[in-house]
Amino acid sequence: MKGFIEIFLNNEGIRISAPARCKEELFLSSPVSDLANRLERFVKENGVSGSPVLFYIAEDLLSFKKLMLPLKTANIKEAIAFQLSILVPYNDNILHSFSSVRQKEGHEVAVYALEAEKVEPFVEEVFQAGFELAGLYPESQRYVTGAVKKEDWALFLSSGRISKVMVFSGTRLLDRLPCYHEPEYDAVKSFCGRETVYRSEAMEGEGFLDGGELLGERPLLRDFNLLPAAYKKPDYWRFILIALCILNCIALFSVIGIKQYTIQQKITHLRAQVEKLLPEVKEIETLRIKEKKIEASLQYIESIEPNFDIVRFLDEVTEGLPENSYLDQIRMEAKGNSIQLQGYTEDLGELTEKLGEFGNAKLKSTRKRQNKTYFHVEIGLP
Repeated sequence: MKGFIEIFLNNEGIRISAPARCKEELFLSSPVSDLANRLERFVKENGVSGSPVLFYIAEDLLSFKKLMLPLKTANIKEAIAFQLSILVPYNDNILHSFSSVRQKEGHEVAVYALEAEKVEPFVEEVFQAGFELAGLYPESQRYVTGAVKKEDWALFLSSGRISKVMVFSGTRLLDRLPCYHEPEYDAVKSFCGRETVYRSEAMEGEGFLDGGELLGERPLLRDFNLLPAAYKKPDYWRFILIALCILNCIALFSVIGIKQYTIQQKITHLRAQVEKLLPEVKEIETLRIKEKKIEASLQYIESIEPNFDIVRFLDEVTEGLPENSYLDQIRMEAKGNSIQLQGYTEDLGELTEKLGEFGNAKLKSTRKRQNKTYFHVEIGLP
């Protein structure tokens, strides 16, 4: 465990070591006195000055509880603090930490607790001596390393008054089971439901895997830090990351706001342009309707006879009418390709004779009006 000094506390005393820097250990039997001076001497003799200190607590000194909280629990930390006095056999001044896993039926919570008076004097002494404290963890967390990160495994701790089986899923502690006698490997494997079982002090031929091999790697200390908040070093990187996240959020919302404002400005400008062009569009639409009407009239005239000279025809008819005769109405008929002439005359015979000069002329009807003859003649176009 590179760069760390380990201090392990149990009922017998305290063991000081720096596994990554030296192989020597210093054991102080209980009752322990003058821990800070002994630690400073150990640091100088082994050349490990400046290294943070990690405290580990023997499982015998800790109380462990497993409970299930409802899925609707608003704040797991507050819920555990509220129930702590009935979860552990201590009264006041309790150190505790927990881990939780969300399951279908609720939050599965594992809680560690101990009496603060058992460890705080040692923690305070080391802290006042100027050492940096990295954490205060249960003994079993020393074995949680990258070697078992993705395994379902168990750890048999034979140290202490009562042996214990720690059941893990990867780095997550699921349960702590007491063993009141020295069981065999097959019994422990069946007891905890794990094929991979380590033992803290494995002997050859027992079947257990050697837990000492796990101690050769740096532990993944993620759960159950019992160190009081007053001794914890501020996590500056965490603060920096939070600040960066806040700044990124502000920048993101600013960009979204600027884009939204730009889009709104473009929409407003577009609406103003549309309102400005609307009268011109209506005028163009009116002209287009007039154009369609004129085109329809021209098509109608062209459908009668595209090559017929109506002006010349009217001139000839006007000149050819007898005296005392005049036209009242002239109408061109597309059906039958003819011209209908209606008017008055005093001499019907002379009129019929004159109109015969224009080709296929037919007298359609005559009648008397105001002492004159009203006629209706149809002339077929060539």
